Amino acid sequence: MIQKTILFFALLFTVTLVAQKQQASPYSFFGIGNNFLSKTVEESMMGGVGAAISDPVHLNFSNPAAQSKLRFTTYALGVVNTLTQVSDGANEQRSSIFSLSYLAIGVPMGTKGGFTAGLRARTGVGYNLFGNGEDELGEVDPTVDYTFEGSGGASSLFVGGGYELFKGFSLGAEAAFIFGEIENVVTEEQASIVYDTREKSSADLRGFETKLGMYYEGTLKESKVFSLGLTVGMNSDIDITETSTFYKGVFSSSLENIKNTLEPAVYYGTANTPLQTTFAIGYGKTSVWQSSVEVSFHKPQSFEGDALKNNTEGIVYGNYQRLSAGGYYIPKYNSLTSYFHRIIYRAGVKYENTGLVLNGTEITDIGISFGVGLPLGKGLTDLNIGAEYGVKGEVVGNLVEEEYFNVRLSLSLGDKWFRKRKID
Repeated sequence: MIQKTILFFALLFTVTLVAQKQQASPYSFFGIGNNFLSKTVEESMMGGVGAAISDPVHLNFSNPAAQSKLRFTTYALGVVNTLTQVSDGANEQRSSIFSLSYLAIGVPMGTKGGFTAGLRARTGVGYNLFGNGEDELGEVDPTVDYTFEGSGGASSLFVGGGYELFKGFSLGAEAAFIFGEIENVVTEEQASIVYDTREKSSADLRGFETKLGMYYEGTLKESKVFSLGLTVGMNSDIDITETSTFYKGVFSSSLENIKNTLEPAVYYGTANTPLQTTFAIGYGKTSVWQSSVEVSFHKPQSFEGDALKNNTEGIVYGNYQRLSAGGYYIPKYNSLTSYFHRIIYRAGVKYENTGLVLNGTEITDIGISFGVGLPLGKGLTDLNIGAEYGVKGEVVGNLVEEEYFNVRLSLSLGDKWFRKRKID
C-alpha cells in the first residue's frame, strides 16, 4: 500500500509539470477555453450524472457529500482521446487529441466520511483559424490574411470530502486551486508587404473555486433506493496576467524569422464564474441498477480588465443550462460463475446550453454516451471504457458545426487501509 501511495503522488507531481494539448475546437478560442465538467469517466458514461449517485468503490467528482459513502481507498486515473470533425457546410477538418483527464485518490474516514484529492483538467484551448482582413469600407480584403492559433488550458488541484451527519443525510465541501497557461498567436500577412506581423501572448491563470454539496439516500421497499443531490459552486474569480509581444518578420508553419520586436506589454484581467447550482434525483435497486436525472444552471459568466481582449471583446454570454439523464446496471455483482454478470453497464444522454452566444446564436452541445466497467482480478480494481458522441454548435451564418467522438478510459484501483493483522 505504501508503494502504491508513493507512486500516486509521484505521478501527480509529474503531470503537473507536463503541458498537454487539451482541445482541437474552434469554440475554445473564446475566453479561457472550453470548460471541462468535473466528472469521472464513470459519470461521463452516464451522460454526466453523479450528484445523486454514491458508490463505495468509485470516486465521485460531482458531489463532495456523496464521498461519505466511500468504503475503500481508491486510486483513479482517467484519460480521453477526442476525435473532432469541424464543418462550415462546404469544408471539413478532422483532428485527434489524447489527454489526461484526472489523477485522484479517495480515502474513507471511518464508516461515515470520506475525502478525495487530486488533479483534473479545468479548461482546454486548441484552435487554428483563418480569415481575411477588411478595407476602409468594411468589405473583405483578400490581400490581407489572418491566422489565429491557440493552445494550453487550466488545471484544478482539488481536495474535498463528505460526512454523514445522520442516517442517509450527508454534507460535503470541495476547494480547488486553478492554475495554467494559455498561448494565443495572431499573424497578419499582407500581399504588398514583405514582412508579416505577429502578436504572441501568454496568459497566466490563477484562482480558487469552492463547492458545497448535500446528499440524501433513503431505502424503500424491496431494496429500492431513493436519492437526492444538491451542489452549489460559489462565485469565483480566475486572475489573468497576459504578456503580449509584437514581432515583425517572415513566419510560416515551420519558420519564425524575426526582424524586429517591440517591448512586451503586460495586461491584467479577471474571468468571473457566477454561482452554479446542480440538482439531481436518483432511483434504483441496491447493487443492481440505478438511474438519475441531473439539472445544472448558472447566470452568464463575465470578463473584466484588459487581458485576453482578442478572445473576449464583443462576445456575449447568456445563461448556462445542462440536463443529463443516465444510469448503470449490474446483472449480478457477486457472481462466481459468470464474468459478464459482474460487468457494469452504463449509458446516458445530455443537453447543454454552453452560455456562449455568437451572432445571436446560442451554442449548444448535445451528446449520448455509454460504456462498461470491467472487473480485473478478484479485488476491487476495474477498467472503465466508454464512448461519447456529440454535436456542438451549428452551421448558420459564419458559425461551424463540431462533431466529436470521445473515447474515455479510466483505471480504478481499490484497496482497504488499516486492516487489523491476525496472528495464528
